Amino acid sequence: MQIRVTLVSPGPIPSSLVSLVPSGEATRSEAPYGTRISVLTSHDDPALLRDALRAVAGPVAVGVIAGPLATAPARLLMMDVDSTLTTTEAVDLLAAHAGVGERVAEITERAMRGELDFEASLRERVATLRGLPTSVFDEVGPAMTLSPGAPDLIAAARAAGAKVGVTSGGFTQLVGPLADGLGLDFFNANELETETVDGIRRLTGRVIGTVVDRDQKARDLLRFADAAGVDPALTVAVGDGANDLSMFAAAGLSVAYRAKPVTAAAADVAVGFPRLDAVAAFAGF
Repeated sequence: MQIRVTLVSPGPIPSSLVSLVPSGEATRSEAPYGTRISVLTSHDDPALLRDALRAVAGPVAVGVIAGPLATAPARLLMMDVDSTLTTTEAVDLLAAHAGVGERVAEITERAMRGELDFEASLRERVATLRGLPTSVFDEVGPAMTLSPGAPDLIAAARAAGAKVGVTSGGFTQLVGPLADGLGLDFFNANELETETVDGIRRLTGRVIGTVVDRDQKARDLLRFADAAGVDPALTVAVGDGANDLSMFAAAGLSVAYRAKPVTAAAADVAVGFPRLDAVAAFAGF
């Protein structure tokens, strides 16, 4: 079976690791995110090879890529937002303004580790935001910091002719402006309900519409691909938490970015160092 083995590291890639890759057509390059080695080769059991390489790779990110993405660049990139596209968690930023930061951060962490049902935990966290004026979005929006290399990854995808979108367990009032500012092709997130109290628009502490949980993220990827006329086998999904696992299963290639252990273990590729643009190497950009 034809495969592409790609190794990426912010530092040197040990020759002992490269020697474990079956011989083939190899390329080596330097990029802002580090060193990239790709080998077009063949192997009867790509999953077995991936596990063997990852077991000894240390900080080197390993991709053993089969199917169409072995020889063709991805045509659609779908990313999570909180702690993936950005370094922040939007609900935590909002909670800090409501004075319930520690409580909400603990619930968020447990949900992302897969210890809590996402929808139930989301509703519990959002309930603590009741009464916040919607002007808080003007303060929180600028505090949503992009991950290192995020603009470069988007630019690389664009240069390769790929569509780029995000699906988020965060909130449309924050994700929408972020997506617009980055010129993304698609976004979906949760809608926070608001009401006017004493002439001031405030949060009710509820979400309205369909919650963007792990299953909705998978549906988002598939409907985005369908709308763009892209075969799901040519899609790449990037995320960091348990809420991204169904999206990972739906994509042609899944990349866990600085992820929780359960997410990293389930992904085709795990990038542990803080350069989101390293995803470009595995997507073929």
